[in-house]
Amino acid sequence: MEYQLYSDPLWGKRVKLSDEHRLVARWFNDELYDNDELLQRFQQALNQESSRSSANGAQELVINGKEMRVVMAHGEVLFESHGLHHGEDDLDAYAADELVLDESELVAACGIEDLLALMQAWQTFR
Repeated sequence: MEYQLYSDPLWGKRVKLSDEHRLVARWFNDELYDNDELLQRFQQALNQESSRSSANGAQELVINGKEMRVVMAHGEVLFESHGLHHGEDDLDAYAADELVLDESELVAACGIEDLLALMQAWQTFR
């Protein structure tokens, strides 16, 4: 996973990733940036998931943020926006408008090794 770390004069230290991993960048930029408690829980979950063996990795680790959640299992990390979990009843209200929920920016996945490398670089840069 390729990433770019940069300083924004208005928003501070930022992460930029490819379009398919845009939600991962949002996790770092929006959820973790000013939330040391969430950052600590996320780091502990990453370390725990990376040290688990495949036989012992059946249990999912879930970290909830304000706008998204992260699910870790079997060496993979899934980022899901809370908007992905709206019920069909919520979406039915917009059926007459012929709107379609675009899920491409509501979910992203990556391997634990890639995420650990990004996390280490981001913490050093931050």
